[in-house]
Amino acid sequence: MKIISRILLLSCLLFFTWNKVKGTAGNILSFLDRKALLPATTAANGGGLTLAKGENGSCPLDVFQAQNVQSTGLPLKFLMVNSSAGLVIDENEDINIKFAAPRYVSICNKSTVWKIDGFVTTGGIKGGTENGTATSLFTIQKYEDAYALQYCPRATGCSFICPRLLCGYIGIAPAANGSRRLAVNRPVFKIVFKKA
Repeated sequence: MKIISRILLLSCLLFFTWNKVKGTAGNILSFLDRKALLPATTAANGGGLTLAKGENGSCPLDVFQAQNVQSTGLPLKFLMVNSSAGLVIDENEDINIKFAAPRYVSICNKSTVWKIDGFVTTGGIKGGTENGTATSLFTIQKYEDAYALQYCPRATGCSFICPRLLCGYIGIAPAANGSRRLAVNRPVFKIVFKKA
């Protein structure tokens, strides 16, 4: 009987951790944690994520990969969109992403919540919609031996119960000055998460 109880307990534990997003140390990530988002391989030509003005030098700040491979970049916070979600982050769950770097808010007087505006930029609205779609909705997907981010908008006026519009993977778009900017519908940028 003890063996059956242990098997059932192990099965339950596996079920409840199966689709949870995990960090590099194997820890399940929580909405309460600050995270560094890093490339899954050292062949990714850079480090973690940072903020900078785009090619035209104006606001809002865009999301770039740090050029130094040793850099962990700026810390991030994932924000729950569905208030009935638990405190741990599930794969394929709608989330908002923001930089936990208050000093960058004052540079452009904009939030550091991510949104899509051609590229991954800031100035998004937590859980909000803009220009007809939810421009700040992202998901984390298991991708091969790591993870990937997807941008998954929904139609105007729809909550998390409405079907998603076409999702696109977040990847790297080389910029004119040799920097590496995040953009949607690019080859997948494989990532891992580390507590910041």
